[in-house]
Amino acid sequence: MKKLTILAAMLLAFAGCGTQSSVGDKELNKFLTDLSQAYLSDFNGPNPEDIVKIDFAVRRLVIDSPDAFTMQGKDMVIDAEKVHAASDKYFNYPIAKDDYTNEVDFNDGKYFIRKGNENEFVFSQVDKVLGSKGDTIMVNANIYACKPGWKGNLNSDPDKWQTEDPDNIPRKSKTMRTVLIKKADGFRVLSYIPAN
Repeated sequence: MKKLTILAAMLLAFAGCGTQSSVGDKELNKFLTDLSQAYLSDFNGPNPEDIVKIDFAVRRLVIDSPDAFTMQGKDMVIDAEKVHAASDKYFNYPIAKDDYTNEVDFNDGKYFIRKGNENEFVFSQVDKVLGSKGDTIMVNANIYACKPGWKGNLNSDPDKWQTEDPDNIPRKSKTMRTVLIKKADGFRVLSYIPAN
């Protein structure tokens, strides 16, 4: 309860100190894209449920490290330690208990996920920096989707996408209000909720 109170106070402190961001923050855009590509579930942090972290980490590993999985029938299988390591790169708190989710099975120290088909390319871009305090920053991030094979630049201005790949122009699907904390080795996500 104390953590949620601290986060709520932090969000209120940020409110009203919004500034427009330039589109050029590649490091932030990359981290936010990692969140959206692996379809991070909404959570009002700072420590989401283990199933949120597990689903996200397994989906992130499918994208980043497909060769780390072995195949058992139609299932992709990976050791729980690798899922924990992937989760630790994005969240401020570790997975407390290995378990199955709606999307991922767990058995004998391994996670199982059904191999899927890639039907869209998803990425995120900072829309607005709402505020920052110390190493913590709150941003609105637009999530875009288009067909796989997009030839555009996710860090460029959306007005340029028409000319970068006129047959595959990304469309905005939603905007997420995201609280991040900057660590020595990158960002961690503390909250990820719809902006509207």
